[in-house]
Amino acid sequence: MKRNILMTALGAALLAGGLGVAVASNSAQQTNGEDDLNIAQTKVTLIQAVTAAEQKVGGRAAHAELNDENGKLVYSVEVVNDTQATDVKVDAMSGQILTAKADLADEEHEGKGESNDD
Repeated sequence: MKRNILMTALGAALLAGGLGVAVASNSAQQTNGEDDLNIAQTKVTLIQAVTAAEQKVGGRAAHAELNDENGKLVYSVEVVNDTQATDVKVDAMSGQILTAKADLADEEHEGKGESNDD
């Protein structure tokens, strides 16, 4: 009985700690860029945008973010498959794919290794 109470308390503490980290992470992201604050104005979720981009290209998302491009909210999703990386732009209001272009920066570094100019 005491073990069950202890396990429940431990689980609750871990959950509360995890939620605290998630809230802190979310707050940090919002202060890092104004685009993140626009998420409340979108009609399409990040998950929906990633799913649409993955289906369009036939790969898996490696990176996604919300951007304000000339007053229009757009998700930029990098999708990778066996042969290439593709940058997919998804309208954050309609979910429509705006563009899907090969990521030339990734192709330039393929097989060459990335140089570090630091």
